[in-house]
Amino acid sequence: MDSVKKTKITFASVALFWVALGILLCYGATRLGVGSATEPGSGFIFFWSGLILVVLSLIAFAESWRHGEEVIPGTGALHWRKIAFVLVALLLYAFFLEKLGFVLTTFVLLSFLLAMIEGQHWSKSLGVASAAALGSFAIFELWLKIRLPHGIFGF
Repeated sequence: MDSVKKTKITFASVALFWVALGILLCYGATRLGVGSATEPGSGFIFFWSGLILVVLSLIAFAESWRHGEEVIPGTGALHWRKIAFVLVALLLYAFFLEKLGFVLTTFVLLSFLLAMIEGQHWSKSLGVASAAALGSFAIFELWLKIRLPHGIFGF
């Protein structure tokens, strides 16, 4: 069996695994009760997450048969240092979230991840991080009325 065909089969089987997992997630969510958009049930977010997983996995499955090996990203050496930095950053985020508040902690985390891990220019990192932190604060706190940690600075 040549390598392209083997890669197609491997990638297709992984995509089908995620399809099956998404279907199981949707099934479990319906047993919890999905509800509606205005009155969501316990399984609402799980159902829609499972459905999105199924759709994206089916797209990946179709792409694996259309393009073969070029669909699979490079699997070069793992960057253990970056992985360690991300894990430490997420632990620090969880530790400081209540103390410093959602907006400030999210801004610092995203700035770090974009600048240090992804190598983006600092000005771009700060702009994207501030837009994401303030945008998510506006969506959750102001629009959806979901209480987020405000921290010692009150925001």
